[in-house]
Amino acid sequence: MKYPLNIYIVWHPDSLVGEAIAKELYNTFCRDYKTPLSRGLGIPVYFRSAKLDNNKPVAVDFSGAEKNAVICLIDDVYFLDDYFKQFTSEIVGKLDDNNRIYPIKLFEKAHSIGCGLSNLQFVDAMVFFKDKLDFQREEDLSKAIKKIKSEVLHDCARLLMEYHPIFKDKEKHRIGSPVKLFLSHAKYDGQSTTIKFKQFIENNLKLDVFFDTVDIANGYDFAKQFEQEILNSALVVFHTDEYSNREWCRREVLIAKRHKSPIVVVHKITEGEKRAFPYLGNVPTTVLNDNDEELSFYNIVYLTLYQVLNNLYQYRLLSNHKVLKDIDAEIKVITSPPELFNFVDIKAYQKEIDKKLIILYPDPPLGLEELSILNEVDSDVEFITPINLH
Repeated sequence: MKYPLNIYIVWHPDSLVGEAIAKELYNTFCRDYKTPLSRGLGIPVYFRSAKLDNNKPVAVDFSGAEKNAVICLIDDVYFLDDYFKQFTSEIVGKLDDNNRIYPIKLFEKAHSIGCGLSNLQFVDAMVFFKDKLDFQREEDLSKAIKKIKSEVLHDCARLLMEYHPIFKDKEKHRIGSPVKLFLSHAKYDGQSTTIKFKQFIENNLKLDVFFDTVDIANGYDFAKQFEQEILNSALVVFHTDEYSNREWCRREVLIAKRHKSPIVVVHKITEGEKRAFPYLGNVPTTVLNDNDEELSFYNIVYLTLYQVLNNLYQYRLLSNHKVLKDIDAEIKVITSPPELFNFVDIKAYQKEIDKKLIILYPDPPLGLEELSILNEVDSDVEFITPINLH
């Protein structure tokens, strides 16, 4: 079985900054090497740094996955090494719609390296919100890594969605984003923050947003437009005190859950809620830091892009799992840990099939305390992860 996506990270062996960035990218896209049983994307990540006898790293193998992303961390030592430049040129010669290279600028002259990269847009890791970064400062290096990870998450999502074929690279118009964020909020106490977040994205990032106040066309059925937009978006919930009291806010969450859209909840509760909305669970959350609003907004974007890529990758990976063909059962794939809400779909599936139903979800498996609740609802449905298949 080919993986849906492999990631290769190229950096010079003499670069401590390159090594630090590469390890953080591994933690993000594969899983945290310090806690290997933690939940992660699980995308195979390969390092290309150590030199062989020919003074170049091991060649990049594009045959091992349906799509490949090569991240080149270009600093001064990379720039001055002719063998690494030749290695980079060899990679560029193999690029197509399924294999992309993403150069990262780690010093001022990186964009002039040549190697076939001259016409490509670099990720400028030296600037964060117009502030010049000094990689010798731990805080600045952390900001650079945060920016690189967000950009690569977006680029990998674009690659998996086949959003922009390579032959269009030279077109002059702005390349749109395959990822749209649907901003869900209560107008009473969440609108001002949501407007600031929308403006932040428009001013700083290559993402599209849906904001109901300005993005619903006159004369259109807003209920139908909401559902259509959520179907093709990631839902960002600004969870304020009044959010759960608003019917349309609750509807937006339920629509996203039904369509299995990525959901991220941003907590901004100040006094409390009379009743917490139960369907806001089983999704990643973050908080707003009033002392550094821009950084908080960036964290929201990062977490949302992470969920988008997770949904894309896990669905392709699990749907193509080779062991599934040998199992005499109906198998349905979900891209997040199972919850009671899944039984809405499960009951519909059971009406259409006459054999055992298996729900396959990403590793790691849920704890017994959660699985026992699911089994109490229907003990005939089996919830498994790939590790359970081996």
